[in-house]
Amino acid sequence: MLHPDDHAAYLAKHDFILPPGDDFTDAERDLLRKYGRWMDAIASGVLQPTTVSQEQFLLAARGERDPQSDFEKSWAKVMQWRALGEGVVRTFVALRDARKHAAKVETEYLAARAEVLAVVREQLDAVDAAFAEQIQNATNGATTAEQAVRDLVLKLGRSMTRLAGIHATYNAGRVTWDNEKMANFAERFPEVLEYRKVGKPSVALRFGDVSGTGTVSEAGEVKAG
Repeated sequence: MLHPDDHAAYLAKHDFILPPGDDFTDAERDLLRKYGRWMDAIASGVLQPTTVSQEQFLLAARGERDPQSDFEKSWAKVMQWRALGEGVVRTFVALRDARKHAAKVETEYLAARAEVLAVVREQLDAVDAAFAEQIQNATNGATTAEQAVRDLVLKLGRSMTRLAGIHATYNAGRVTWDNEKMANFAERFPEVLEYRKVGKPSVALRFGDVSGTGTVSEAGEVKAG
């Protein structure tokens, strides 16, 4: 049976981009490579069905009937991948928009604050000048006293709690291992892996600039679970 010219044009296209992953069988991949562009055109309404099987394919693509044929089942998997991709994009876009909104609110806050500060700037400068030397001397004294406590606790080698409202915790030096050498050792003596612990995975986010300053900010790691 000859196909209409518009259908034939899409049937001649064999450049359908296959979704990644191992969810597709070899037969499904071959089917999509050969007919993917044509199926996409029918599913999206670019082409109108001309046979009963094509009408059934369109109903399945719209979710109005369960997929039954190989064409319908293969396309259902494609739609699942597309839905997943759209969900991923929406999640990242939501984060980007939320950060842009937070940056906008912070900018408005800083501008409003600057207006108020401008009124009392001279008074604040006078107060800063009056206390600058006292603050520096007091800070130096506190730093010296803190170092003295640290030196004492290190010398005693024990924690000191509830002394003058201060809790000084003594931590012995941390033991670390050379990971590369331990991995080599484990190849020869795999029984040591019984004592190996792996922490939870984490995610580190780096954000592109949302304020137009050209800077990039980085958030700390967030542990999963």
